[in-house]
Amino acid sequence: WVLRQQGCLTLCDIIHLKSSRLMRKVIMILICAFVMGYINAQETEKKEYYVYGVDFTHAKAYGVTETVHDFLKAFYGINMLLVTEPDKYDFSRMFNRKVNVNIEPLLKINQECDYSELIVLHSQCEPLDYKEIIKMYELPEKQGIGVVFIAKQLNKVQGVALYDLVVFDIASREVIMHKMVAGEARGFGLRNYWAGSIYDIIKANKKLMR
Repeated sequence: WVLRQQGCLTLCDIIHLKSSRLMRKVIMILICAFVMGYINAQETEKKEYYVYGVDFTHAKAYGVTETVHDFLKAFYGINMLLVTEPDKYDFSRMFNRKVNVNIEPLLKINQECDYSELIVLHSQCEPLDYKEIIKMYELPEKQGIGVVFIAKQLNKVQGVALYDLVVFDIASREVIMHKMVAGEARGFGLRNYWAGSIYDIIKANKKLMR
């Protein structure tokens, strides 16, 4: 006590002082991180959402009997359903907000793909570099939040389609959320069968982002 009165600190005092300062720094960092996260969430909340539909250019179809030409027509038809049947394919249920559907950019991309490697004889599903894929999109919107389903596998044997669901900032192409989703395929005809997987995903992922 006398040493402390004379301005001398023990080793324990020094350690305690350093620990207190470190704790204050940690607390300040956590507070700043929370505030920045809250601000970013508020900014995202204010932005318009654009659903661009389904990118089939990286898809692999396993256990199918249809031709590549058949699938090309079905892919176009599936994306068109997102526009012509908005009540059924209601993406606002997933994001808990009004969304805009603009399939034109992906219609162009899907139509220009040759799909020479679409049909495969194995069920292996390789991971996609979805971060690089979204950077390649030519989108008319320069601001807002983009949403895309990148088809990975159409597995007719299991009756399931796998997608990378990617939510991203349109301006920076920074990924806000990524989730690998699976939907049960159902319906009559090639188009409706695989479109059923998108409908199944919408139902199973209500209020995905609040």
